[in-house]
Amino acid sequence: MKNIKVVIGANFGDEGKGLMTDYLSSTLNNGIVVRFNGGAQAGHTVVTPNGDRHVFGHFGSGSFLGLPTYLSRFFVVNPITYIKELNSLKSKNVKSVIFMDKDCYVTTPYDMMINQIAEMFRGRNKHGSCGLGFNETIQRSISKNCFKLTVKDLKNETLVRKVLKNIKDLYLEKRLMELGVDNVPDMFLDIISSKEIVENYLLDIKNMINTITITNLKMLDSYDSVLFEGAQGLLLDQNHEFFPHVTRSNTGMKNVSKLIKEAGYSMENTEIVYATRAYMTRHGVGPFPTELEAKPYEKIEDLTNVPNPYQDTLRFGLLDLDLLAKTIQNDLLNAKGLKYKVNISISCLDQLDEEIDYYYNSNKMKTSVDDFIKNAFEAVDVSEGYLSYGASRNTIKNIIYRFN
Repeated sequence: MKNIKVVIGANFGDEGKGLMTDYLSSTLNNGIVVRFNGGAQAGHTVVTPNGDRHVFGHFGSGSFLGLPTYLSRFFVVNPITYIKELNSLKSKNVKSVIFMDKDCYVTTPYDMMINQIAEMFRGRNKHGSCGLGFNETIQRSISKNCFKLTVKDLKNETLVRKVLKNIKDLYLEKRLMELGVDNVPDMFLDIISSKEIVENYLLDIKNMINTITITNLKMLDSYDSVLFEGAQGLLLDQNHEFFPHVTRSNTGMKNVSKLIKEAGYSMENTEIVYATRAYMTRHGVGPFPTELEAKPYEKIEDLTNVPNPYQDTLRFGLLDLDLLAKTIQNDLLNAKGLKYKVNISISCLDQLDEEIDYYYNSNKMKTSVDDFIKNAFEAVDVSEGYLSYGASRNTIKNIIYRFN
């Protein structure tokens, strides 16, 4: 019997997915973390009880506890940021084991440049991208095979060089024009033509290949526990009504269901944990129905979501329990054919005042924190979940409510 758990962000991201993955990892025997969507733009913060801190991008948030990571075919690999993160983990004495699916798409420096140039040209109409080329990698990979690069290709340097030349000579300018860019800024012209960029990238690939195992989904059979770690949140799903201010990814159960079924685990019991803060945040432009002018509680501190040129400053809003429940129910339509139970996790409870503002039953509420928690569980129709009162796993309580 497999022990299967899933962590999914229920809002715009930054819901405490890293924290919950780290906590659940501590409960597993012979476990592995599976990244089922997204790429290097993920930023999952884990703080250990000893105070060690890391923001995970490629590596699963169970890495501090020694759990290996499997990057599924739905993950986009970026060798440049991978090497930076690997070196950061080494400096913290974290020995990370990582498996990559052979069919993962691979980001190139040109994808990152196209992304950043396009966002600059959009100005006030920018999409809120992280600037790491995630969407551009996918767009390029599905355009023509001569521009496509996957993990299984990376051991063939001649092929990689050929693909990079094709992208630079035949794709880059055309793609920028499609995005409305007819004049590349001078600051990017030298970088685009630089041979050093290519050589550094090839070195990053070589160093990455030496630290990973290229494999496929069957490798999960070697583990008793499989923990699927999501990136971004359900309100950023590529099919959400907030398009185009979303990510090019299935952020919920759609990819998870495919992977579970393909692995032959459909009849195994699966725990799906939908994560939320006690309030809402959004990093990047786009709709935010409950947005506030400032953070709702003075004790709020976020060291991960610092201002940047592409996403600007972290935005805050009140949690809407009606929207939360609706969003989760819609996502569970993608879990048909699986045996599952649903729980929720609520983080940042330590940052609240004695009373909390939120929306429930179409009304703005102001109640005690305890009543808010009960209403949240009731709205989502769950009796069990996880409450976090700090930054590390030892602040989490697993609770059960009995409703009449």
